[in-house]
Amino acid sequence: MDKSLSIDTGHHEKLYQERMNFLLTGEKDRVCSIYIDVTDNKMLALITRKHKYNDNELNNISVRCWLNKYIYPNISDGYNLEEFKKGFTRKALLEEFEKGERNIQFYHSYYDENGNLKLYKVRVSLIENPYNGHIEAYAVWKDRTLKYIDKEISRILYNNDYIGIGIIDICKGNLYMRAAHFEGMEVEEQKSYVYDDIVKQMSEIRIANESKEQFLKCTALDYLNDNMNIAGVYSFNVYNIKNKVERYSYHWFDKKKGIILVVIEDMTKELETDSVTGALNREGFVHKAENIIKNNPDKDFALLYFNIQKFKAINDLYGYAAGDTVLHQAVNILQISFLKPLAISRIEADRFVVLVDKNNLDFEKLTSILHRVYDKDGMKVDIYVRCGIYYIPKDTDLSVSDMCDRAKLAKLYIPNQYVQPYAIFNEDMKYDYEQRSLALIQLDDAIKNSEIKVFYQPIYDAKTKQIASAEALVRWVSPKGVILPGKFIPALEESGHITKLDTYVHKSVRRFMENRYKNGKKIVRVAVNLSRMDLMDGEIMDLIIDDVKDEHYSKQMVNYEVTESAYANVSGKGTNFLKQLHDNGVKLLIDDFGSGMSSFSTLRDYNFDVIKLDMGFVQKLGENKKYNNIVMSIIELAHRLDMKVVAEGVETKEQADYLKEYGCDYLQGFYFSKPLPEEEFAKLLD
Repeated sequence: MDKSLSIDTGHHEKLYQERMNFLLTGEKDRVCSIYIDVTDNKMLALITRKHKYNDNELNNISVRCWLNKYIYPNISDGYNLEEFKKGFTRKALLEEFEKGERNIQFYHSYYDENGNLKLYKVRVSLIENPYNGHIEAYAVWKDRTLKYIDKEISRILYNNDYIGIGIIDICKGNLYMRAAHFEGMEVEEQKSYVYDDIVKQMSEIRIANESKEQFLKCTALDYLNDNMNIAGVYSFNVYNIKNKVERYSYHWFDKKKGIILVVIEDMTKELETDSVTGALNREGFVHKAENIIKNNPDKDFALLYFNIQKFKAINDLYGYAAGDTVLHQAVNILQISFLKPLAISRIEADRFVVLVDKNNLDFEKLTSILHRVYDKDGMKVDIYVRCGIYYIPKDTDLSVSDMCDRAKLAKLYIPNQYVQPYAIFNEDMKYDYEQRSLALIQLDDAIKNSEIKVFYQPIYDAKTKQIASAEALVRWVSPKGVILPGKFIPALEESGHITKLDTYVHKSVRRFMENRYKNGKKIVRVAVNLSRMDLMDGEIMDLIIDDVKDEHYSKQMVNYEVTESAYANVSGKGTNFLKQLHDNGVKLLIDDFGSGMSSFSTLRDYNFDVIKLDMGFVQKLGENKKYNNIVMSIIELAHRLDMKVVAEGVETKEQADYLKEYGCDYLQGFYFSKPLPEEEFAKLLD
């Protein structure tokens, strides 16, 4: 016998025996193993976690039957199944052996007996039986689920500090928790749960009441699946019962299999902190302030709202880095101030809010911190801050957000920020603001529903006491009551919506006057007010010019009053518009003459027909010689410039007599008539 052949045969026999022993003793992470005579296609040994088959049992099991019953039906992915079927056949294994391959590996996903999705590695070792020359194979299934999950998690995620990490099987409705650190709720790691049961349990035990509805909606499998298919990633934030912010983030773990990775993180610090100053942001402030107020029911608190004035100019002149420095300094100054803030927030842009013990308020000291000097490279910049204050009532139902709004509102009602740069909220501010806001919100509906009424206040000839003309005024008669012009006109002027109202008044007056003119009834000129915005709006200017040039429209019908605030900043287009009106025979009136700074320059630069003397002069007539002489001088000046004078606000016979004596041409005021609805004015003319 050849010595080398004897040595080789002995080596193969030893290796063969070692492999048999290894198969029979098994490995700790082995799920199952089989030993097959590939040549005879016969099962030689079969061991699972729960059972080791004996010879009698093996005689009743063929390799194909076992695969068809226990393996193929539970492989979750069709591609994996075909690859395994194709490679794990008698023919394929013999071909691999002939090629010299001795070790083959397969991976496939598999649903175990509990319905949990697993990833198995199948290692197939091929060997020739030294006794009979048959090709034999032993295959070992090992659970590689955890290793695969951890590897994929590391690939998908950057952070390792999570409250929970889970794998969602959308098709099966299962949730496998890889990591779970839920305060107040026991969830075992490396265990599968019914997804909907865990979601319901988390909603009931962990999620804050205000976030429950959002949580249940966003975690619903259908909703989640739709979002993932569209965006590929998905996340949402909710508050837990500890008022901490949790972010739920979803990533595809295996899109083909419908497997999603869910990660739960504590995002409280990131989402409730202002990135520029390090102070709380609005959301963080609301939650912290709520807790402080709730946990100290016997204490008196105040909420202060601060606004840096002209902050944009600092950014524009010195750059955003300088602006950020100012914001940082503002937080530091408030933090170390006498106020001893319990919570401080940069709520938006250049605005801050602080919650303080009411006893810490000192208004003299407060004034000192509302003005400071910022030094930028040797250049001194004065920085002024305005402050609104809201005293928080005990047992209030108001949210902290509403408290912030009230403090902000108080800031808007500071009469003179240089004299007193702070104001304390009161309910009158709220009522006034609501009235002004309603004008902006409901103007269109008010016009549509005929709630805006045009009233006419007669203007009388001072000598004859006959009606000479009238002024068109507006009243807002809403279902809730009359809204005074002082409440809605300023708001409309500030917002630019006044042009819409003025257009409506212009059309209403024209319609009223044309009807009377066509029916042969008496008409007098009616003055319609033009605002500053009207003299910038091409649409209303074109409408008025078209009406003036209309042959069927009497130029004797309408005058136009321009307030001093309107013509003080009139543009070139507005100037040309006024000139066209004047050239077409329309009378122009200066309203509120003497109430501003530019009255005499206006007389110099524009051609007006009538001066309307501000009622402030009229109401002081007779008080002293100085006031009387001023009124006489204005009337005389107007006449020298070929202009007529209307005195507004005449309320007494004495005032009317003074004005007549001084040569005033026309009188208007409650002494003669209050503003009248259209129907009453029509009767007065008739």
